[in-house]
Amino acid sequence: MAGAAIALLAIAFQIVYLPTRVFFLGLAGIYSAAPFVAVALYTFSGNWVIAVLGAAIVCIALSVLMEWANHAVLSRRNASDAAQLISSLGIYIVLVQAIVIVWGNDTRTLTSGVQNVTTFGDVFVTSAQWTIAITAFLLLAIFSIFLMRSDLGLRLRALADNPAQFMLLGKSSSAHRLLAFAFGGLFAAASSLVTANDIGFDPYIGLHAVLLAVVAVIIGGQSSFSGPVLGALLLGIIRAQVVWYMSARWQEAATFLLLAVFLLFKPQGLLSSKTRLEALQ
Repeated sequence: MAGAAIALLAIAFQIVYLPTRVFFLGLAGIYSAAPFVAVALYTFSGNWVIAVLGAAIVCIALSVLMEWANHAVLSRRNASDAAQLISSLGIYIVLVQAIVIVWGNDTRTLTSGVQNVTTFGDVFVTSAQWTIAITAFLLLAIFSIFLMRSDLGLRLRALADNPAQFMLLGKSSSAHRLLAFAFGGLFAAASSLVTANDIGFDPYIGLHAVLLAVVAVIIGGQSSFSGPVLGALLLGIIRAQVVWYMSARWQEAATFLLLAVFLLFKPQGLLSSKTRLEALQ
């Protein structure tokens, strides 16, 4: 279930990276902002449905704004990947500082009180963890159907496979880039909200979460949408086993040891596909 939350954020990163090749660290700021916006909307409306939907809309709008005002401008000017990365990191820093100014830097929770627990022998699953699993399954299933069955999903995959050929066919890359960033904001909000409901949140959680998502993308496969999901589930299982048999202090060491193993022995990830040479030009 921890892997399911990572999978949502890994897809958020991948849906932006594949079509645009932008290493979208601004996603970390969106991840950090989502639960704060949800709490603020709940305080105003008293309705969690409105709060969650409103937070998702705000996160989508932030992601699209980052593309329109920053990444698209840099792309039109043929900026380097490093420039895109640094500008995205700068956006993350500014957004986190804005969160701290408005809401403070204390750790918070979305809900209070004792959660319901489901027991399977020696395994205990809380209602928040069920929420993570169900949300991830539904969103990933719907997104998979969208990619495979819809014309718009086909165009997104085409843009990810070969942007130059996509534009030669008369398609608008800028509009589809905005769509990719919108999906990124939606999945980041979903991952952030279900995780915050389980373990709480603070303004600085975003960068660590995005780094885990990037690790999942690398070990799962950088050229597909299904690879990051598999990588995230594997990463979640390994991190949980490390906590169970050793200590939570070893989680990060195990995570990046796993990354190092894949970079050394299987850099293409678990799921990789052969690509025509002309598609890489």
